[in-house]
Amino acid sequence: MMYLNLKRVAVALLATTCAFGSARAAPTEDAFVCMEDTQAQCDHKNKNLELYIKGHDAFDRNRETGDFNEARNIALELLARGDTRHAKTLLKHIYMQVMQGAHKNYVEAYRWVAADIAAGVTYSRLPLERVRASLAEKMSAEQLAEAMK
Repeated sequence: MMYLNLKRVAVALLATTCAFGSARAAPTEDAFVCMEDTQAQCDHKNKNLELYIKGHDAFDRNRETGDFNEARNIALELLARGDTRHAKTLLKHIYMQVMQGAHKNYVEAYRWVAADIAAGVTYSRLPLERVRASLAEKMSAEQLAEAMK
């Protein structure tokens, strides 16, 4: 009995789609509709997304070079633009690499992490104290002393 009801619904939906399908307009290339109140808000969000993509590309390149400055600078730019979601996502990825020793300048990375800890920045499931401790284990006594200046 239930199968017949589902079959009737499916047939009705198919008939409706066939009947009205030809009346639909073909999508255009400019089919994107801005869901914000103003075009300026859309432009701002689009620029943030463009920066995030640029930052993620830099992150991928930086994993090969061992210098995450470019990706971090883009993340900081996103923060300055008020896009904490994308900025923190990018920074979290950077700090995960830093924790593994991928950033070749341990002193610089230690300062980044220490500054975020001092500012009260948090990341879900990534305690910055653990990142800092992991870095400290990889550093020489001289590097650690330099980082704490």
